[in-house]
Amino acid sequence: MKPLHMPEFRKMKRVATLLLPTVLLSMAVTLCSASIRRVGFFGIAVAGTDYSSFALAYNAAAPGDTILVFPGVAALNQVFTKKLIVIGPGNWLNPVSTPKGNADLQAFPLESQVSVLTFNAGSDGTVVMGFQGGTYYVSTSNITIRRNRDLTVYMAYPSGNSMSNLQVLENYKVYIGNYYTGNSAVTNMNVSNNLIDRFTTATGNTYTGNVSNNVWAYDATLPAATNGGSTTQSTAITVDLGNGVYLLQNNIFASYTSATVAASSNYFAFSNASNSVFNYNLALNTNAPPVWPAGTGNVVTPISNYSSIFSAWPAIGSSSADARYQLNAGSPALTVGAGGTPIGMFAGTTPYKLGTIPSIPTIYQLGSPQGNNPTGNTIQINLSTRGNN
Repeated sequence: MKPLHMPEFRKMKRVATLLLPTVLLSMAVTLCSASIRRVGFFGIAVAGTDYSSFALAYNAAAPGDTILVFPGVAALNQVFTKKLIVIGPGNWLNPVSTPKGNADLQAFPLESQVSVLTFNAGSDGTVVMGFQGGTYYVSTSNITIRRNRDLTVYMAYPSGNSMSNLQVLENYKVYIGNYYTGNSAVTNMNVSNNLIDRFTTATGNTYTGNVSNNVWAYDATLPAATNGGSTTQSTAITVDLGNGVYLLQNNIFASYTSATVAASSNYFAFSNASNSVFNYNLALNTNAPPVWPAGTGNVVTPISNYSSIFSAWPAIGSSSADARYQLNAGSPALTVGAGGTPIGMFAGTTPYKLGTIPSIPTIYQLGSPQGNNPTGNTIQINLSTRGNN
């Protein structure tokens, strides 16, 4: 694909960004009569479709609508009281960033931000994906938080609230916890295929659910500058399950502080975990091996395998920030699952997607075979699209 000159780039950018949302809009109207609304779209605005702020789009949206958020919009700060699908562009899209992003996922490798999102009664069924940062306060059921980066999810907000069916899926570095403690119930939650920053649920509440195919990865041996920075790994080595009734399976717990077993604690510690079942998980060996609660198939791999679990951990090398957690060709995690199957965030039924790319079609390549043309001329544009389910 030829480099784009600035006049071409502007024209292509306008055509490409018009095309995909228009296709999606037609699909939405045809299939479910819902509307697609756009925030920060940098083409020609369409009345009733394009809005200058998320708040305006939110106020105009009917339950069931989709809001597409383009880069450059102010960080989202919204209280939800209706069901919406909210989609950003994804993360780790720039292959020349530090640490690296992933090439050929979006033609325009920019991100959209979240400040604070609160999900109150009436917003049941809302889906949010493709954003960076922010705090998510969840006080109602059936909320899906999927394919986002560097986020905090507070469950059962405020204190005393009950909720069910929270889905936290395929996120990159997510902290899951409680804002308040005591007298809350979070049932049938599903936390799967994430890179976990921290998982800390307070006692005195009721928790049930599934915690599967996640990665906890902490390294204390390399300075941040040579290890991808603080946003590329977990930050806490204690997993507090708050006496919840969880099924934890197919997870990888990798904490590395020394190549010598007797020198330090190369493990994640589990607290308030006696009511949970652990199946087919993997952890690094240590001078005090982790005590797995009830369960089967759990593995403690020798500390000598520390660098062979993932493709680029603990040293990130030339890997992208999230591709580093793909399993190495000789990884001990390739056969830990039931029946000798792989485990971790790239395994299972909802595997992690590089770049937290949203599950909608995207334009990932864009160019023109005609080279430079005077402004106003008609030119041929070639683009490549893909689905990301």
